[in-house]
Amino acid sequence: MTEKMRAVVYLGPEQVELRSLPIPKPLDGELLVKVRAAPTCGTDVKTYRRGHPKFPPPFIFGHEFGGDVVAVGKGVVAFREGMRVTANVFAECGECFFCKRGQGNLCVNLVYNFGAFAEYMIVPASIVQRTTFEIPPHVPYAHAALLEPLVTVVHGWHKVAIRSGETVAVIGAGGPISLMFIQLLLRSGAGQVIAIGHSPARLAVAGQLGATHLINAKEQDALMAVRELTQGFGADVVIECAGTKSTWESSVETVRRGGRVLWFGGLPGDTKVEIDAARVHYGEIDLFNMHGGTAEDAREAFDQIVSGVMNVAPLLNGEFPLESVELALQKMIAGEVVKTVIRPDS
Repeated sequence: MTEKMRAVVYLGPEQVELRSLPIPKPLDGELLVKVRAAPTCGTDVKTYRRGHPKFPPPFIFGHEFGGDVVAVGKGVVAFREGMRVTANVFAECGECFFCKRGQGNLCVNLVYNFGAFAEYMIVPASIVQRTTFEIPPHVPYAHAALLEPLVTVVHGWHKVAIRSGETVAVIGAGGPISLMFIQLLLRSGAGQVIAIGHSPARLAVAGQLGATHLINAKEQDALMAVRELTQGFGADVVIECAGTKSTWESSVETVRRGGRVLWFGGLPGDTKVEIDAARVHYGEIDLFNMHGGTAEDAREAFDQIVSGVMNVAPLLNGEFPLESVELALQKMIAGEVVKTVIRPDS
């Protein structure tokens, strides 16, 4: 193995650079992985545009990956060189106030892991221990790499607890998160799944995966369209996946009285959201928020990919080398693709 690797380094908003860097060595409990596939993600897009609150630049970009273990740190017993692996982007400590209450996603010692847009990356010890998985031979690297977004979807899916026959509206449909949600909603017995988005190409994928109604919010009033489909009442459940102030607010208007809203898409710090307090209070509307997922959610998500319960293939649209990471992100921003796969060894 050479001493240098190619890696895409994030320098600031809309500034990335391909650099030659030393290949890191795994410390105790860590893995060194040769990255075979690294899908682009909505978080990558947000980071590209405005930075990341937990990672000051410069840092190696990307966080979803599938690859081969090429070196093992001291003390690692569950993994060995040559294994095909993927991992969640973070893992809890298992010992803090929140972990002991089953809320590992809120862990005060949460360890994050970036660095997938590179030929090699380190998997930190706590992630190796709790949320790293061996990829079976029948699962492609890129499919297994979709573990991280599915972990968050599984976490949110459990929160809203869909009941048989319910109508669910998904705002921001067509992105990878929404497309995973659509599959789990149908699996839970949802009667109608209304996909609301802006990209015709992405909405078409939502339809292929089972959405019963497609609403292009650029062409029609989404709120009125949902009410027409629900006898004027609104959806039983609204899942907001767009991550904008306006969609957070409109989701409360789209749900029926007695319904449930899941605000999935994150907003920048200090964002103030205006909602009709009387509608929420007297209408008994439940508002759910979420962040990430637990190690238990990660195991469930991985099992869904391996078993084929979650069809991830339609979410991956094209492959690019490290030199084209910026182009791949621009295609996501333009709504031309759902996700793309970065192949560091291509």
